[in-house]
Amino acid sequence: MRKLGIILAAVLLAGLLPGSPALAAPGPQLYTVVFTSEALPEDAAALVEAAGGEVVLTIPEIGVLQARAGGGFVGRMLATPGVQTAGPAIPVTLDIPAVQVAGEAEDVDLGGADLYELYQWDIKRVTDDGASFALGTGHHGVVVGVIDTGIFPHPDLAANLLGGRNFIPAGGWGDDPSETGDPADYLDRHGHGTHCAGTIAANGRVLGVGPDLGLRAYRVLTREGSGSTAWIAAGMVQATKDGCRVLSLSLGGFAVMGQVFWTDPETGATYRLGNSVAGFLAYQRAVRFAVENGTVVVAAAGNDGLNCANKHLCTEYLNELYGHLGYRFVGATFTVPAWMPGVICVSATGPDDSLASYSNYGPGYIDLAAPGGDFQRWPEPGWWYDMCLNTYALVLPDGTPFVGYAWMAGTSMACPKTSGVAALVASTHPELGAQQIAEIVMQTAEDIGRVGVDPYFGHGMVNAYRSLSLVPQG
Repeated sequence: MRKLGIILAAVLLAGLLPGSPALAAPGPQLYTVVFTSEALPEDAAALVEAAGGEVVLTIPEIGVLQARAGGGFVGRMLATPGVQTAGPAIPVTLDIPAVQVAGEAEDVDLGGADLYELYQWDIKRVTDDGASFALGTGHHGVVVGVIDTGIFPHPDLAANLLGGRNFIPAGGWGDDPSETGDPADYLDRHGHGTHCAGTIAANGRVLGVGPDLGLRAYRVLTREGSGSTAWIAAGMVQATKDGCRVLSLSLGGFAVMGQVFWTDPETGATYRLGNSVAGFLAYQRAVRFAVENGTVVVAAAGNDGLNCANKHLCTEYLNELYGHLGYRFVGATFTVPAWMPGVICVSATGPDDSLASYSNYGPGYIDLAAPGGDFQRWPEPGWWYDMCLNTYALVLPDGTPFVGYAWMAGTSMACPKTSGVAALVASTHPELGAQQIAEIVMQTAEDIGRVGVDPYFGHGMVNAYRSLSLVPQG
């Protein structure tokens, strides 16, 4: 294993990347199929084959599957009895706008002290400077399912990592020989998931909100940080079946409830790509499955700086962002899974408790806020200290591991802090259901915006000490 290193990274979780010309062109691609019944029919595979497709992933608990097929597949599936809807699997992609590498550990001045005391202002903010640790640090009877890029067994995480599963099919999005479809292949190849896991339950040189909570990895995003709704929904369902009390989703995208068009710049031909209804329903069913089985679902609000309560503004944003690539979006656009009923949607704050410069917001959209870091002091020396330090590790393309730490910023960093607090409440009050836990975390949040629920921070800043003390607002 390589020496521990430290990476300074500004990492933002972007919205859904609405596809690429390769996906829009004729030829085999991935499709999401949702059946009317929330249980797959016994002949589901035969129905897909008759429509010219091949099943690559099934989620029988919610009546959803993913298939690989060529042109005309959606039309044939929509004409199949028992099929509610079908549509193209459009990638959800992590965006990394900036990375600053500080070097290996021996090249970095760490002051000879533990990293928690030196740099983790964000964990201190949520735990009242560590006071919540005296009330509870969690235990392995309560597990958080991290739905992300996987988790690497970093030294600060290994004792709390209880296994995991991979949901990326063989070949990934197409011809990726490194993706074999092995369910046991849950090790992080990106670093994002390991950082989020550390935010929840690191216990070493850095700390998480609940240093003794259990963690399970559900790898639904590739090395490039790209995944599909079906992979994510499958991870959510399996994590619930595995007994995870909390699901942490530092990912998300946009669901277009209308139509997506792509014009080939070479030929001028316009393709009607369909919409996100299939993916939307898959998320909706996965969230409902989790909550009905006692699992709390927490998701990042997204990093587009948008008022996500305005669905048409979100559509305009997609057109501005991707119009130069030949895409055109028509209809209302929703942020998923954060917008879904039953999901705790988390915005991000900077070190001064202000809304982070990138964080999405909106009335009726944000439920809670948590430190996600910011980088508004860039390029001043030490600008990265305003971001969030935690575990960072991944398997490199040549198969060797890199293990270290990273500063990151994003609602991705705010989401797992909230997940950790919810899990701490579950560990001290095992009799509570998912809705009761969510209500406690929201009612005990610290009001940091205008009095009452507001569009930027929802119920306020998540606070482990108040939640474990069951101290309501007021």
